[in-house]
Amino acid sequence: MLVDTHAHVQVHQFGSDRPAVIAAAFADGVARMIVPGIDLETSRAALALATAYPGRIFAAIGTHPHDVKTMTPETLAAQRELANAPGVVAIGEIGLDYYRDLSPRDTQREALIAQVALARDLDLPIILHNRESHEDLVALLRAHGAGVRGVFHCFLGDQRMARDALDLGYFLSFAGPLTFPRNVVLGEVAAWAPADRILIETDSPYLAPQPFRGKRNEPRHVALVARKLAELRGLPVEEIAAITARNAAALFRLPASAPAIGQR
Repeated sequence: MLVDTHAHVQVHQFGSDRPAVIAAAFADGVARMIVPGIDLETSRAALALATAYPGRIFAAIGTHPHDVKTMTPETLAAQRELANAPGVVAIGEIGLDYYRDLSPRDTQREALIAQVALARDLDLPIILHNRESHEDLVALLRAHGAGVRGVFHCFLGDQRMARDALDLGYFLSFAGPLTFPRNVVLGEVAAWAPADRILIETDSPYLAPQPFRGKRNEPRHVALVARKLAELRGLPVEEIAAITARNAAALFRLPASAPAIGQR
């Protein structure tokens, strides 16, 4: 059973064929997927998908660091209301991004602290975006994240960065870049990371794995990430699928089993 723990299938890149993309993922062995929001609109759309596919699609509610410049107290209140709905399993995608700097850094930090507090209030895990911002992100989590669990999504760091995340109690999620030939250091981390702290994802529609690199990514491609992770760890792919599905269920408190395809 494969679980894609990060797939933005609610965004406009899937506007013309979303149901077909979701159906293809289910047909190819993806039992569940988690759909994170990046702002209020996409958070509402993620919740709509969770409502349409109960037990198979789950939503996360959050404002991405790119978009926090538009975040207001009213935004946070709306996120709180959405996050209380059935089918919501996390606060995210939240975090820091010092690479694109599309929102001021102080605004990013303030928004992260506020959304971490929301996750604590609601006893939900957080889904973290971390780009060129590791030191600040870890410092903020140490200062403000006590008691909050979560995942460093699309982990791209080295072993030192991985240790920081693991020491805080977080999971590491591996995506398409794990399959890129030049990502040797990332492969070493994936081979070394504790088995009870690893997840897999696609980050659809972004970061498609080999051999689809440069094309639109889809949740069904999580199987290729699982295959590469299995290769790196010297395990059968079925075992990696089982391990990462079990970890996803533990972190996001998913139901014990997913309904059969076609059931609602």
